[in-house]
Amino acid sequence: MKYVEAKTADDLCRILGLPKKHAGRIRMSVDLVVAIRRQITRQSWTQAEAAKRAGVGRTVMTAIVNCNLRGISMDRMLDVAERLGLRVGLKVA
Repeated sequence: MKYVEAKTADDLCRILGLPKKHAGRIRMSVDLVVAIRRQITRQSWTQAEAAKRAGVGRTVMTAIVNCNLRGISMDRMLDVAERLGLRVGLKVA
């Protein structure tokens, strides 16, 4: 198997053969994951503690932190972020 690295959401779409329109959603998902990881680290929470605060199971929190987002909706990630004390906003350009 050949190793391929995607440095941007656009690259990832190209590599996976996805329409370029998905790049914005990928960027939003990655930004949310990064913010959630930072909040967990900043607060010195374990993933189990963060999951409890967010009202989700530990396996869901682990999946989010590991960016394994299959089956995790954007709405659910937004809820998790807000329950962990993050303010989430959307900027349209």
